Amino acid sequence: MSAVMIDSSIAQLQRLSAFLVDELGELREQSRAETIEARACKEILLSITVLLPKLQAARYVVGDVREIEKCPSCQDG
Repeated sequence: MSAVMIDSSIAQLQRLSAFLVDELGELREQSRAETIEARACKEILLSITVLLPKLQAARYVVGDVREIEKCPSCQDG
């Protein structure tokens, strides 16, 4: 998995998370906070909060691997 793909995935999950937070706010305003829809939003948000830090950590590992793979004596890498 490339760093660009990881960065893209992180950005998409952050947008999805913001959307779900907005949806939950609207459901609360409509007094429908405990509907199946609200429970699904909460479950997805929980999954995203677990996944995002893992992707962010993977992003740094991918970056570190690229640094290791460069030829130390080469100027271009």
